Amino acid sequence: MTSLNERRTHPTARRAAWTTAATLAAVLAAGVVATPAGAESTTRAAERAGRVDWASVVEPALNCPKPGPKAAWYVVRARVAAVADVTRDGKRETVVVSSCPSPTSSNPLIAFVYDGAGKPSAPRLLGKLGGNRYFKSLKVTTRGPLVNLTGKALSDQAPRCCPDLNVSQTYKWDGTKFRRTADKATRIS
Repeated sequence: MTSLNERRTHPTARRAAWTTAATLAAVLAAGVVATPAGAESTTRAAERAGRVDWASVVEPALNCPKPGPKAAWYVVRARVAAVADVTRDGKRETVVVSSCPSPTSSNPLIAFVYDGAGKPSAPRLLGKLGGNRYFKSLKVTTRGPLVNLTGKALSDQAPRCCPDLNVSQTYKWDGTKFRRTADKATRIS
């Protein structure tokens, strides 16, 4: 979508090219709410987000089972889905979407929110969003302090190949963590 980073643990693996900060800023500017006085600009926030190897940052938070040393399929992918001030502290947080790698099927997508006030070299995880659903596709939007997740997901009865739910969730920062304020699921016809 906006940026895709890969982290491969195999010794001969390569990393994917990153989206430039200017491109990331242009894409994110359309979906980000106006900046409060004194807050970091969209371009600067996007540049900060573009300099981070998000696949390496997200990997420990995913807590994936580790494969053997010759598992070339083990590639952690991460994409920046939104950059916005959802904690209302004047700094823009980065929402990154990722999932554990798998050699046979996909794992659920999770949205990770990282603090914009921290160092770009060591972003601090504020929350994992959407972990209660098995999202197969995930779109993230922000509006003020709200983070909205929408996508196709699997119910407990669905085979791993075929999402059978459209899910919409909303999260809000309460000062210490993100709380789910809405969770709606409808069957795909």
